[in-house]
Amino acid sequence: MDKELHIQTSGIQTDQKDTYYNHRYEPTEYELLDLIFDEYPLTKEDHLVDFGCGMGRLNFYVQHRFSCQTTGIELNETYYEIALKNLNSYKGIHHEQIHFHLVSAIEYTIEVSQNIFYFFNPFSIEIFMHVVGNILDSFYEHPRKITIMLNYPDSEYIYYLNEYTPFSLIQEIKVPDKYEKDSRECVLIYEMNFSI
Repeated sequence: MDKELHIQTSGIQTDQKDTYYNHRYEPTEYELLDLIFDEYPLTKEDHLVDFGCGMGRLNFYVQHRFSCQTTGIELNETYYEIALKNLNSYKGIHHEQIHFHLVSAIEYTIEVSQNIFYFFNPFSIEIFMHVVGNILDSFYEHPRKITIMLNYPDSEYIYYLNEYTPFSLIQEIKVPDKYEKDSRECVLIYEMNFSI
């Protein structure tokens, strides 16, 4: 699909620059994106944020498929620059619906329009907890339906969401032919519990 969209998002980070706090770049496979968003389709009114967006694959995919707003948050300057190059070459209709920010996830301010937050294990549990705190602060200031999507979920992320937040697990999307061998080969979808 990269070729169809005139972008380049392939590859796994191999420069050994991943750390305990910030994990390596690895884009979600297009087949898995199809599976996720066939099961959990977005609308034009949604605004998805991808934390640790890398080169922007998810951002271009959801904008192309659903014509919705999308924002990518990236700490690695090299990947951020590639995402911007991809934005310049992107063949989608609404370039203005895609935004990239070179910023720490902790420092990023959640916008009122943003309601879906995607994580493919971009960072440590400490950073994840802080980011979820920012999402909750935004919700309390501007109540709305909030969704968190965890791809290949870390057990610490799951425990934190289940035990310490008002989010509820609403859906599990298992990756065919992989989940049986590795129970992390899935996407967990959480939504805000409106009984707050």
